This record gives sequence, C-alpha cells and structure tokens, in this order.
Amino acid sequence: MRTRRTIIAGALAVFMAAGVLALGHLRLWWAPDPPRDPESLVLRVQYVGGMGPLDARPVPELSLYGDGRLIITSMDLDRIPARELVKDMRLTGQAYREIYRDARLAGLAETRAIESDGQVLDGGVTKITLLAHGRHHVTTVPTGASGLRVWLINQLLERLAVGKTRGEPSRSDLAGPTRPYKPSRVALLPREVSTKGTHSNVQIRPWPLQPLSSGACTLHAGPAAATVTRLFESASPNTLWVSQGRQYRVTTRPLLPDETSCEALPR
Repeated sequence: MRTRRTIIAGALAVFMAAGVLALGHLRLWWAPDPPRDPESLVLRVQYVGGMGPLDARPVPELSLYGDGRLIITSMDLDRIPARELVKDMRLTGQAYREIYRDARLAGLAETRAIESDGQVLDGGVTKITLLAHGRHHVTTVPTGASGLRVWLINQLLERLAVGKTRGEPSRSDLAGPTRPYKPSRVALLPREVSTKGTHSNVQIRPWPLQPLSSGACTLHAGPAAATVTRLFESASPNTLWVSQGRQYRVTTRPLLPDETSCEALPR
C-alpha cells in the first residue's frame, strides 16, 4: 500500500513539474511585444575595459533599435594593421521578437550588477542596456562571472555574434544584406603628443580641417562627417596629425543613431 502511494505521489510530482514547465513556456511565448519606435535604443552591449586609454571611446559592440536595425562592430583582418568595422543590418521581425524575449528571460529587464567569484586583473565588465517598462535598465557582467543568468546572457550574445572577430548574426535572422555603417555625425577626439622619440614607422600628416585642441571633442555632421570618414580611411591608424605646429593623435568615433553630441559618448 505504501509503495502504491509512493508511486502515485511520484507521478503527481512529475505531473506538477511538467505543468510548471508548460506554464513557464506559455509565459515565455506570451512575452511582451518589443518596442517599435525606430528611434528608440532597445538593446546595447558594450565592453568596458579595465585599463584602456583615456581617449578611447569605442563604438559599442552592439546596438539594436525599435525597427530591428542592428549595428555591430567587428575587426577587418584584411588590412594591416587591422581596423574596427561598424556594420549596419536589420533583423527579421521574428528574430527581433525572439531576441527581445530572450533578453527578458535572461533578466535584463531589471537593473543589476552580477557578481563574480573569480578575480580577473583588469578584466573589465560587459555593460548591457535593455529598454523595458518604458526605461533603460543596465546589467553589468564582470569578466569571469558564471551561473545560469550569465549562461542565458552568453547564449543571447552568441546568437548576435557579439565579440566574434568577423561575426554577424545568422543569415536567417537578417532581413537583408549587411552594409558598412555610414554615420551622419562623427566625433573627433584629439590628444596632443610629444614630438620627441617619434617612431620611424609613424606617418605624420598636416591636419587639413579646423585647428585641433587636445582633449576637446568636436562634432562633424552631414557632409563634414563624410569628409572626416574619407580622411581617416585614407590614413594609417597610427598617423600623427600636425595642427598649428602641434602634434596630435586623433581618434575618430562615428556616432550612433541615438547619439547626438559628444556628451553621449561613453566616458
């Protein structure tokens, strides 16, 4: 008799567990619709290094907008030295819904700082921003973190090809071809450097635009942005620029659709 009761109790437990799982899948299927405003930043992933230079403000690894537009970075290994590429693409409607659903499943709809048991010297953190409940929520994930939530986040980033050298999402997730990102605004971040000890393989060129000022971010929009883009595409990444007798190393930073001024750049 006791054995029979044990079997029945075990069967009921399995049935209840299956019901809970089914309910979980139902709730997942009926996840809230993603934001639809094409101007809204929905998801952003940015790695913040521990010991990066003060003037380095790289383009975020991923930025997803309400119309499914996706802007990601990768490296162009066909050029020497390698350069960062910024790619512009669009997700299919289904892929956009699934990615937003998975982001919420990973707990990104709440602001949180994930802790790590391991200490990684100067490892930096991955900063993930998600638009939910009408506002942005930020999750920080330190290098070396683990656990179920981190696994879910990594699965999401893997699908979006974040951190892959030449990566981009699966073609089945994309609504069309991938194109180079053409910014309407470009920021310049100059830093004055000493003229002593300049390495022989460093190119030195006269600065053809308005005078530079060390540490001052300047914004170039419209046709001026295209001019700046062409100028730096024709120059080596280690080029030094001479402006009014002073020597500068200049970082160029294309602004993303949700960034309108130098103040929007990560610091």
